[in-house]
Amino acid sequence: MDNISKIGANANFYVQNHSVKKEADSKKAQENNSQPAPLQNEAKDPEAIFEAMQLSAMQNKAVAFGKFINPREYLSEDRIRDIEASMGTFEGNTESAKAAMDTEFEGVSAWENLSDAQKLALAANMQV
Repeated sequence: MDNISKIGANANFYVQNHSVKKEADSKKAQENNSQPAPLQNEAKDPEAIFEAMQLSAMQNKAVAFGKFINPREYLSEDRIRDIEASMGTFEGNTESAKAAMDTEFEGVSAWENLSDAQKLALAANMQV
C-alpha cells in the first residue's frame, strides 16, 4: 500500500469514527438540553484574537509539497502584469485608507491601541 493510499485509509477511518462519536455526542446534548446555558461575555484581548487569526491563515495556506510554483508556467506575461498592476493599486488604496483612518480617528483610544498590522487589515478589508 503506497503512502497516498495509507493517508486515504487513515482519513476514511477518522471520518467514520468521528461521525459515530458526533452522533453519540449529539444524543447526549439533546438529553441534557432541558434549559439553555447562560451566555458568557468575556473580555478578549484584541491582539490575541488577531494573532489567532494570523495563525489560522498560515495554517490554511495551500501546500505545494515543498515546491516553488512559477506563475509563468500557468499564466501569460500580460496576465502576470495585470495582476501585478492590480496588486499595486490595491496596496496603494489600502495605504491611503489607513492614512485617512489615522487622521480621522486620531486620539481615539480604540484606534490608537491597534497595531499597524490590524489597521492595515481593516483598511484592506475596506478595499474588498
